[in-house]
Amino acid sequence: MNMRRWIVVFLIGWGGLGYAQQNFVQPDFFRTKRQAPLLDLPIKTQISVADFGAIPDDGKDDIGAIDRAISKAIAKASEDRPVELIFEKGIYDLFARDEVSHAFEIREMKYVVVNGNGAELVIHNPQSGFVKLLNCKNIIFKDMVVDYDPLPFTQGIVVALDTINYTFDLKIDEGFPLLSDKQFEISPEVWGVVLDKNTPGKLKDGVPSLFPDRGWKEVSPGVFRVQHPAKRYTLDMDIGDPYVQIARRNGRTIFTSYSGENVTYLNITSYTSPSGSYSAFNHKEWNVIGCKILMREGRQHSANADCIHVSGSYIGPWVENVLFEGYTDDAFNLKSQHRTILKVISPTDIVVKYDLKTGDILRFFNPRKGILIGEAMVMQASHLGQNEYQVSLSQPIEGLDRVGEGKRNDGAYVDTRACESFVIRNSTFRNARRYGLNLQNGYGVIENNIFENLSQSAINFGNGVDWGEGLAAHHILIQNNIFKNCGYDDTYLKEYNGAAVRMKMNKLKNPESKSRWCGVATADWQGINNIWILNNTFMYNKMAMSIECSENIFLQGNRYIHNHADPYRGEELDKLFLDNNSGLINKD
Repeated sequence: MNMRRWIVVFLIGWGGLGYAQQNFVQPDFFRTKRQAPLLDLPIKTQISVADFGAIPDDGKDDIGAIDRAISKAIAKASEDRPVELIFEKGIYDLFARDEVSHAFEIREMKYVVVNGNGAELVIHNPQSGFVKLLNCKNIIFKDMVVDYDPLPFTQGIVVALDTINYTFDLKIDEGFPLLSDKQFEISPEVWGVVLDKNTPGKLKDGVPSLFPDRGWKEVSPGVFRVQHPAKRYTLDMDIGDPYVQIARRNGRTIFTSYSGENVTYLNITSYTSPSGSYSAFNHKEWNVIGCKILMREGRQHSANADCIHVSGSYIGPWVENVLFEGYTDDAFNLKSQHRTILKVISPTDIVVKYDLKTGDILRFFNPRKGILIGEAMVMQASHLGQNEYQVSLSQPIEGLDRVGEGKRNDGAYVDTRACESFVIRNSTFRNARRYGLNLQNGYGVIENNIFENLSQSAINFGNGVDWGEGLAAHHILIQNNIFKNCGYDDTYLKEYNGAAVRMKMNKLKNPESKSRWCGVATADWQGINNIWILNNTFMYNKMAMSIECSENIFLQGNRYIHNHADPYRGEELDKLFLDNNSGLINKD
């Protein structure tokens, strides 16, 4: 179907739809059809965690009792007899051990509803996640609150500055952890953000998106002198600025799920986490419905990392009616799965690291030149041991010049494990750091959302080539969204292509660099394709959209309003920046 016909389908098929999830009709361009979110199961048996000793509000560790109840639910549940695991309302205390990544590790759970009934689960280890799911199918977690004590972050006010010695004094707010607490000593990532004085969670205009440090010392009770690595960080502060310091441990999410199918998180509120909030890997249907990531009253921060991070999943997340605020990384990060090419046997036979299956579609990418080498389907995959697989391809791939471990070498991205058929609808992302959506995947719908006060682009389409991530976004509808005051931190204001919605393909700037980072440059490849941007409202800073390296982009019905409080002070720019595109149709 050609592009003009696609647009006719959208305008007819989407124009009359309401906001309710049950009225959603999957568009024709979804290559893989998905199920609607799993919202309920026909319960036959109920199990109470109280029967196993998990009593709310008694201050005792409830992990063991809840574990026993989970084991019982797994043993009794089946497709024809689903089980509901019930909590009473109240507070449950979870004293997770240091050596485990999550308070609960659940394997092979099927046909179970975990019903919190409004219960609050408090994790007393600020370096531990909540639930890790492995090979779980047809399950629902619903109606619960997750929080931490002690918190995996602290907050306070800048009370003194020394621009000569690059230090500032931070007075910790009453009731928040001290920088001398354990989590700030052992966490792999500890850095801070300077916040707006009037809007909790929002970064201060024009400052770096994060503030590194070289340690601190307590100079008086509750006041710490923090050492910056460079003068410029201290110059970006003012006395009276709110400041948040996080103790981040990647992977320790509230919920993470591996190799599962048809998992739903329903009406869950989480107030913070040592890492992100929801993540999934090698997954199929996966849903976040009616959930909230919030700053609890009196707090300036919520999650320490991505709210939703999905890599290499067969089907992407269905996210609807969510409210996410105050986090310090992207709200969404969706990407294709990468495969290292270890050896080229012939143009049709290669050896890769980690599994592939017959029918997987591979896109081969040269990061040094920023070009697509070719595409092929996996016809056969044989396990050689040690995570190595020999793969036969449907057609020859010529030009794999440099292979092996490392982001500088040619690699393969699994387009059939790229979180496709994702849905992001009727949700709000506000007062937070970095991107709203960072997309390196295809086949999705983004509609009826609000993106407000995000420090960089609300939607970023671009391969993270210097991270070894990718690849190109394609076949995505962006419709009926509101973009308000997105893009105001130092990085955004300095970038030539800073915009509320940004598209660009990247290559390595200096692939022979001896350091960890190579830098990025704009690629010639028009890899981003078939993006429809319809009927959105842009109240933009600097630019509304920057579109580069694309093919077949369609704009229609969008409304553009230059934000009167735009912090950008450079030369006046047009609302659109366009470069190196083909087939772009602008009917605005």
